[in-house]
Amino acid sequence: MNRINLKRPITPLIEFESAILKASLTDTEKLIIEHIRLVGSFTQPSIRKALGLASKPPMLSILCKASRKIGHLIPNHFEQIREWSKQMSVDKVHWDGDLVCSACWSIDGIRLCPEEKTALYHNFAVHKELFNGL
Repeated sequence: MNRINLKRPITPLIEFESAILKASLTDTEKLIIEHIRLVGSFTQPSIRKALGLASKPPMLSILCKASRKIGHLIPNHFEQIREWSKQMSVDKVHWDGDLVCSACWSIDGIRLCPEEKTALYHNFAVHKELFNGL
């Protein structure tokens, strides 16, 4: 099956919102999650610039750590996301940030990233049910 056609487990919004409140996120982790939920699509450099974050640690590392904290509180869904993430991965490894957002793909099923020569940076989009930009 084409990776782009794999059904992603939809995040239960009420459980996710509750987990965010209980997850003991740092101010930076909260800021990143709030921002990506507002803007919808992003790159690591665009978030770093918009939020005035230092380049180290990388924003995507911070997002993964926050996702693990949230995922700990919604373990069944987090495990489903990890399995889906593994299936989406070319290398068959999960990415914990897939709890909140995922890589963007072209209509042709090609990831928008430097490796595919489709974008300057890896492009991500927040999951539809988590988008707060409207």
